[in-house]
Amino acid sequence: MPESKGIAMNMMIRTGDVRWPSPIRVRVGYGFPETIRGPREALTYLNYRWPAIDGEHCRSAKIICAEALEFRTSPDIAREAFLQACVEAKMLD
Repeated sequence: MPESKGIAMNMMIRTGDVRWPSPIRVRVGYGFPETIRGPREALTYLNYRWPAIDGEHCRSAKIICAEALEFRTSPDIAREAFLQACVEAKMLD
């Protein structure tokens, strides 16, 4: 039993919310600008709010943001990947 508690606690730590020091402001079409503050919000945005056109940077950003949430890559690298996807989709506010 103690091992299962250790695993559960480890999972809780590993899935913590990571925030970027400098958020990214995006806008879909003529909608209101929205602020993306970290890889979790970025991944949600990439999966559910992204325009129909999905390019190479978008696909890459999905992978990198997921890796950042698992602490397999830096949040800064995820931010840069998301930023490049926003440039590709012309979504920066």
